Amino acid sequence: MLFCVSCKRRFRKLKALRLHEYIGIDGISLDDLEIPEPAAGEIRIAVEAFSLNYGDLELFENKYMFSMQLPARFGDECAGIVDAIGEDVSGFSIGDRVSSLPWMNDGYGVDGEFAIVPAEFVAHYPDNLSAYEACCIWVAYLTAYYALFEVGALESGETILITAGTSSAALAAMELARQRGANTIATSRSANNREFLLEAGYSHVIVQGEDCMADKMLEYSGDKGARIIYDPIGGKIVQEYAGGLAQNAEIFLYGGIDPGPTILPEIEMTQKAACLRPFSLYNHIYDPQSRKRGVEYVSNALAKKSVHAFVDTVYPLVEFRQAFEHQVRASGRRGKLVISTT
Repeated sequence: MLFCVSCKRRFRKLKALRLHEYIGIDGISLDDLEIPEPAAGEIRIAVEAFSLNYGDLELFENKYMFSMQLPARFGDECAGIVDAIGEDVSGFSIGDRVSSLPWMNDGYGVDGEFAIVPAEFVAHYPDNLSAYEACCIWVAYLTAYYALFEVGALESGETILITAGTSSAALAAMELARQRGANTIATSRSANNREFLLEAGYSHVIVQGEDCMADKMLEYSGDKGARIIYDPIGGKIVQEYAGGLAQNAEIFLYGGIDPGPTILPEIEMTQKAACLRPFSLYNHIYDPQSRKRGVEYVSNALAKKSVHAFVDTVYPLVEFRQAFEHQVRASGRRGKLVISTT
C-alpha cells in the first residue's frame, strides 16, 4: 500500500483525477481509486505535486496526439517519493525523490495522490529543487533542449524569437538560449510584462499590437533577423514575424494557441530559405540515448542553478477545477500552474 508523505498513514484508496467524457474540463472528476501495485518495469510514486500543460486541454476534448479509453487518468508531470518498485527495475530505491518525464501516458496518468510510471520515464531530480519545481521542469526544458540544441543547433551570438514569452516553456527556452550565448527576444500581448521579462533574462521584449514585430526583430538583431523562432501560438503571428527572419531561419511550432489556421508567409520564407517545423518532444523522448542526453543536460543545468523552474501558482488538489480554469484563460501567468497533493 502507498505511503502518504503528508500524514504518515496508510490508505487502501487515494484520490486521482480522471476524465470521464471528452467535453473539456467538465469531463474531469476527483475519484477515489484502489492503489495498484507496479508491474514489471514500473515504479509507483507517492505524488507530492503535479503540473498542468496546454496539451491537457486538447486531450480533454480528444484533440491531442493520442486518445484514451475512458474513464482514464491523465497527466505526465509529477514529483514525489518512490514507494514501490516493480520487477526488472534498477537505479531506484524506496524513498527516492523523483519526477516523471513526459510520455504518451494512455493507460497511466500522474495527476493525483499516486502514480504508476514506466521506469524509463522516471528521473531523479536535483536536491536544490522543491517538489513544486521538480514537477515543472521536464516538458518545458526538454522541449526547448531538443528544438534549440539537437535540431536547431543554436549558436552563440544568434538571435532567437520566443513568442508567448511569459509561459513556462518560453522561459525555459530563454534560459537555455541565454546559456548558449544567444540574443533572446520575447513577445508578449501586454506591456505590463515587459519589466518582468527583462528581469527574467530576456535581451529584448516586443509588445504585440504596440511594436512592429518584424522591424523590432531586425533592430534588436543588428539587421540580421532571428535564426530560430520558438512559437507555441501559430496562426496570424507567423505573418507578423515573417519579415524579421534571418537567412536559413527555422520556425519551431510546438503548439497551437491561436485556433485559426497557420498560413505560411511563402515569399518571406522563400527569400530567407526558411522552414517551419511542427515540433514535439515526443519525437525525441522515446529514443533512449536522446532521452539520456536531454535529462543529463537539464539536470546538470538545474543543479548548477544556471536555469531554474518557474512556478506561478500552487493550488490544493480540491481546487483542481480552478487550476484548469486558470490554465484555460492563458493570460497573466508567469510560469507553470501546480497542484499540490500534500
